[in-house]
Amino acid sequence: MSKTKMTVGQAVVKFLNQQYIEFDGVEQPFVDGIFTIFGHGMVVGLGQALDEDPGRLRVYQGRNEQGMAHAAISYAKQHNRRKIIACSSSIGPGAANMVTAALTASINHIPLLLFPSDSFATRQPDPVLQQMEVSHDLSITASDCFKPVSKYWDRISRPEQLMPALINAFRVLTDTADCGAVCISLPQDVQGESFEYPDYFFQKRVHHISRRGADAYEVEKAVELIKSAKKPILISGGGVRYSEAGETVMKFASEFNIPVSQTQAGHSALPDSFELSVGGIGVTGGLAANALCKDADLVIGVGTRFNDFVTGSKWVLFRNPDIKILAINTSEFHAEKLDATRCVGDAKVTLEQIYDALKADGYKSGYTNEIQEIREVWEKERLSVLGVQYHGEGFGEGKFVPCVPSWTEKIMNDFVNDIGGTITESNAVGILREEIDDDAIVVAAAGSLPADLERLWVTDAKDTYNMEYGASCMGYEIAGALGSKLAAPEQEVYALVGDGSFMMLNSEIPTAIQENAKITVVVFDNTAFGCINNLQMGNGVGSLATEMRHRNEETGKLDGKYCYTDFGKVGEGYGMKAFYAKTPEEFRKAVQDAKKETGSCIIDAKVLPKTMAEGYESWWHIGVASTSKSEKVQEARKRLDQYISEARMY
Repeated sequence: MSKTKMTVGQAVVKFLNQQYIEFDGVEQPFVDGIFTIFGHGMVVGLGQALDEDPGRLRVYQGRNEQGMAHAAISYAKQHNRRKIIACSSSIGPGAANMVTAALTASINHIPLLLFPSDSFATRQPDPVLQQMEVSHDLSITASDCFKPVSKYWDRISRPEQLMPALINAFRVLTDTADCGAVCISLPQDVQGESFEYPDYFFQKRVHHISRRGADAYEVEKAVELIKSAKKPILISGGGVRYSEAGETVMKFASEFNIPVSQTQAGHSALPDSFELSVGGIGVTGGLAANALCKDADLVIGVGTRFNDFVTGSKWVLFRNPDIKILAINTSEFHAEKLDATRCVGDAKVTLEQIYDALKADGYKSGYTNEIQEIREVWEKERLSVLGVQYHGEGFGEGKFVPCVPSWTEKIMNDFVNDIGGTITESNAVGILREEIDDDAIVVAAAGSLPADLERLWVTDAKDTYNMEYGASCMGYEIAGALGSKLAAPEQEVYALVGDGSFMMLNSEIPTAIQENAKITVVVFDNTAFGCINNLQMGNGVGSLATEMRHRNEETGKLDGKYCYTDFGKVGEGYGMKAFYAKTPEEFRKAVQDAKKETGSCIIDAKVLPKTMAEGYESWWHIGVASTSKSEKVQEARKRLDQYISEARMY
């Protein structure tokens, strides 16, 4: 058996170069490169290996460990989980910065390979710079923080341990049912230690993504369940996107006359113009899907994990007391949720299995004109909300977030006086949709934008909607735009980000500029954590520490003038081209001008608070105080208790 002596760092790099993935007969390298922020923990270990012989791996320079890992998540998502960028960091704070990204990846089932550096395996010297000491257990380091948020975790304390660790890491990274963050912790001394690795360890490895069909028994039960349903509704989740099953879903729905709703992760897997598409569902969904759920007697969940936003906290989808759930998923865990009839298998293959049996039996749903009628009603409402503009005299038609009118009026008046913006959030979304390319990719994550986008954004271009809404992680947006651009360099990419999220994490802008990867960052500046401000005020709580206002010397509270931030100058400081907008006309012009630029741009848009679209026949379960002196809070609690009494419990 031939062997080659090399360091652990060198072995990692050589192994990554030999990993390939095969899906539907197409084979390609799996690992494109590695994001890194060099620190003492790995610059002369793994860093030495990357400098000496990176192979085909491209080394990307991150600016913030969380940001670069979020970019890697978005890159993998844009490639439908079939290509990744690994991430490496130093020990201590560098490693801990990636924990949030690991959480985001695991919640969303996106493959993310992390190599945080670690303290010395020999414990000599001890403690080293940035080492966290735990007096009752000296084996614990910052890398242990990854354990609860990783799908696989390992620490390499001896060079030979690297072999089973990496093999298991790629087993998980290519597991369609349970992929997520994988953490291989590399003690800084071990990175430089040598071992005679067998050459077969570095042979080309092709990881086949299989399309496993469901068990015949489960298919039979699924067919029986659908045949008994008169008004089923299908939920197309992220699994449909990653399975490339959009056309299969449309064929299935068309044959059996079943309406198709989409989750945030599933959006853009099939065209919104599809005649049976009824848009987003649940808390951030629109009127069409949620209205059809009232009378639905069967929910067919395909590739969804049924989170509370999708199910309307188990209220919207469950009005019919006799409703049944069918879950098609590669994950047994997700297929068992909601006491569902499970059908464990690939979305595309499993739907084809069920299709053949249903067609042979001549099945059709009981819908007549309901689907088209509600689509027409919703389209009229959607266009109305997109077109709403502020003229100082209210908004006319269109539904917006509920709030006490006097509060809303004061907030808007203060904003106009202090900031000067009169753009409504929904109108800005509409203008963007009209002006940008049909195949442009939009990236968002947190706040009110995910709701406005799922309700109002329509696209027929495949895989152009990149929403991180499993973790709803503020700060994903700009890094995510970078990841999407690296994955799809020929397409325009837009990061739609609130002012709060922009302030949390904008560090990867310099990396985008460094890589000549044009992204356009659109800052929706309503000088607030607006979504949460709506939530607190809509449930009887005052506006506390959610608006970005100066401290009022008279009241001692944060209720003074709004804080004006020039986001354009922040972008210019990084090297972006800045555009400004306070009116719809200025915003449209800014979008048009930014589109003409070849480099990264930022649009600083001053957007009126309280102008995001309101929920449509949905409900979100949150912990409203059960005891309060406030009548408004008491009223909110009564509403909550009523909803809870109607919700199904699993």
